[in-house]
Amino acid sequence: MVRIICVYFLSCFFLMSYGQLCNHHELSKTSDIKIEIKRINRNPQMDSCVIKVAIFVKSSSKLIQEIQYCSEYIFGDAFSDCGNVRSFSTHVNQDSVALDNDYGDIVIADFNFDRKDDFAIKNNSGGNGGPEYRFYIRDANGEFIFDKFLSEKMIYFPVRINNANRTLTTLVHANARQLTETKYKLNPETRKWKMVKSRLLSANL
Repeated sequence: MVRIICVYFLSCFFLMSYGQLCNHHELSKTSDIKIEIKRINRNPQMDSCVIKVAIFVKSSSKLIQEIQYCSEYIFGDAFSDCGNVRSFSTHVNQDSVALDNDYGDIVIADFNFDRKDDFAIKNNSGGNGGPEYRFYIRDANGEFIFDKFLSEKMIYFPVRINNANRTLTTLVHANARQLTETKYKLNPETRKWKMVKSRLLSANL
């Protein structure tokens, strides 16, 4: 039922008054970003949301791209604070502590090691592992393409981005006493990702 509602709201998103609006000029060196949120349910703790991302040429009104998606499981405080963002490009909140793997509602970083600004945006609030993210990679034409592998396989924001080895590493609670460390590597020739290592670590580390 939630999926049906999400499809409906996506289809008529332009007719709705938005619940939250954030304009970000500080996150990217090349783009300005506007995020608009409309909550579908009225539960203050967790709602379904329609999320719209508009990307503009830096310091210009020229629209590059619009992305819309529906999130079925978002806590009420997500996307409520326009300052809950992070950028590894312009260094905004870059060194802020990421409590419970929450790196911000939207994060600008270079995930595929081509020196272009990509972005990750919250998809679901998640559970003990923290928020789940959707990852978008900037292509040669300047558009942001949904990365299915990172969004559906890696899911969580990486604690380490290693440009030299072309790897992303996540660290997520496995149980009360252990964390799962998982490493993903990008093949520079095929531009495909694969999981290369996963191990359990003590949660006390």
